[in-house]
Amino acid sequence: MDRREIIVKQVFKYGILCFSVFVLYILQSIPGFMTVFGIKPVLIMPFCITLSMLDENWQSGLVYLTGGLLTDLSCGRIVGTFSIQLLLACVAGMIAVKFFFHPSRRNFYLFSFVAMTVMLSVDFFFAYVMGGDYTSLLPFYFRNVILISAYSALFSQIFYIFIDYISLRFMRFDAR
Repeated sequence: MDRREIIVKQVFKYGILCFSVFVLYILQSIPGFMTVFGIKPVLIMPFCITLSMLDENWQSGLVYLTGGLLTDLSCGRIVGTFSIQLLLACVAGMIAVKFFFHPSRRNFYLFSFVAMTVMLSVDFFFAYVMGGDYTSLLPFYFRNVILISAYSALFSQIFYIFIDYISLRFMRFDAR
């Protein structure tokens, strides 16, 4: 396989992954889609975190940046807050898989849950606590951070299967 074919396969692979982020943005923006007891999942963050744990290439950063900007757009926050947090979480995911634990479905769920809890807690702190809204913070925190993180992290299992299939489909074979 020559260099041009390898580059074309990589462009297709990351093109499919970026397109997947846009599809997830559209799905997460549909009112009432996959809502359970008033809790709606955030789909882009577990997708990017799962991708970071499976794919260590620098080209994946474009997918993380796209996902972060679309998350900022869907949440109505200052542009760049979730982008920076998602990039840091994805780098932490790469480091965690490389040095600390074996990539398994349980670890993907746990790391997605912890990373999303940290990101949503930072957002909660700056949006509500620093904003001076102290009325019933604990139940609101539990519902909007913990339950959303747990529900959204469940989708990391589906994303694991999808990203693994895409990665195997566009795997680079060097027979030399």
